[in-house]
This record gives sequence, C-alpha cells and structure tokens, in this order.
Amino acid sequence: MNWDLYLAREWEKRKYYLLHAREYVKKIKDICVKEIDPECRVILFGSVARGNFRIDSDVDVLVITKVRDEIDRARVSQKLHDAIGVREPFEIHIVTKEEYENWYKRFIDVYEEY
Repeated sequence: MNWDLYLAREWEKRKYYLLHAREYVKKIKDICVKEIDPECRVILFGSVARGNFRIDSDVDVLVITKVRDEIDRARVSQKLHDAIGVREPFEIHIVTKEEYENWYKRFIDVYEEY
C-alpha cells in the first residue's frame, strides 16, 4: 500500500472523531451519570478543547468520579469506550475529585465541562 494513501485514509478516519468529539463526550457523560456515578463530572481538555488538534492528537476526556480502585477504573474506562463504540483516539482518564484538584486542575488550561 502507498504510505501517503494510508496516512490520508487514517487522517480522514481520525479527523471525523476529532471533529465530532463533543458528541462522544456528551454520550460518555450520559453513560457515566446513568450507570457509574450520578455525580460524575466529565471534562474535555487538550488540543480538541483548545481547537488546535493535529493528525496525531487524541481526544482527552477526564471523568471525575468516586471510583478509586485501579481495576474498577479500568472497567469504567472499558465500559465508556464500549458505549461510544471506539477506542482510538479517545483517551479517557478516570480520576477522583482529589486527584483532579491536586494534579489535573493545575495543568489543564482550556476545558469544556459536560
């Protein structure tokens, strides 16, 4: 396969998710509230929120919830990826309120909360 053609196809596929990321984030919020934690917060951040994404960008989604156990967090992440029907390019970060306040909040410059 021609490398340029491959990259062009991959970019078109990825671009769709980057351009429609907010629809997927809303779905993540709905699933989280209904099935995981009614008080969860869902935040879109990173290059998609800033509007300067590139071909290699991912969609950074922060889910703030009461779930603490690492295995349970992995299950939550898998459930949310399954719910939206796609893994790449979504990077779902499952964190507690304390982790958000003590770490993420200091580094997130632009965000959208759902």
